[in-house]
Amino acid sequence: LGMQLGSQALAQGQAVVHQNINRFINIPKLKYYFNVSNSYVLNKLRVLVFSFRQKSWTRLVLRVDNSATGPVEVFKPPREDLNAPDLYIPIMSFVTYVLLVGVTLNTRKEFKPEVLGMTSSTALLIIAFEVLAFKLCCYLLSVTTDVPWFDLIAYCGYKFVPVLICLMLNLVFPIPAVVYGVLAYLIVSYSFFTLRSVKYLVLPDTNNSTLIATQRQQRIYLLFMFVGIQALTSFFL
Repeated sequence: LGMQLGSQALAQGQAVVHQNINRFINIPKLKYYFNVSNSYVLNKLRVLVFSFRQKSWTRLVLRVDNSATGPVEVFKPPREDLNAPDLYIPIMSFVTYVLLVGVTLNTRKEFKPEVLGMTSSTALLIIAFEVLAFKLCCYLLSVTTDVPWFDLIAYCGYKFVPVLICLMLNLVFPIPAVVYGVLAYLIVSYSFFTLRSVKYLVLPDTNNSTLIATQRQQRIYLLFMFVGIQALTSFFL
């Protein structure tokens, strides 16, 4: 009897937790950003490092039958589309970045446990600021295109990849001129990647010529401002 009551209480507790989580986070939508494969991860890293060699930046769409609204087009998941944003790479690179900062400080005999917390908190605050600032600018400029939160978090989180590469390079080949030279190239490559990837959020294809004539220039400024902030924060990290 006790085990039965315990299992019922556990089931009720799990139901309450899932209900509260689903209230704030769309779990099915979040799963989309983790639908990746090994080949996708490797190719995405290649695009981030050598973004100038990428020829097509168009996201692939999939037609899905909806009983309520009829056929609708949705973006294919990262596993099937190299240009789709994901959260797997940003999260893994973020965690590795925090750990490598600790390793780097330890080699200098400057490591303290609280450094890991400060590093992760600072990085998360930077991401939050970038995402909120972009959403605010979209609101002020009346960007009617739906800009998914997770897309922005993913594109902002990709900055940890070039920073991570330079941290590893600094550990095995600690020559400042080389490290900063590689960092400069990687930031430029990441900036180009961000410019081409985020473009569809700010300047989507549209037949509304009036919209393009009146707001295109402002949206271009917003796009370059966003890319510039990404480059600056990458160098800061």
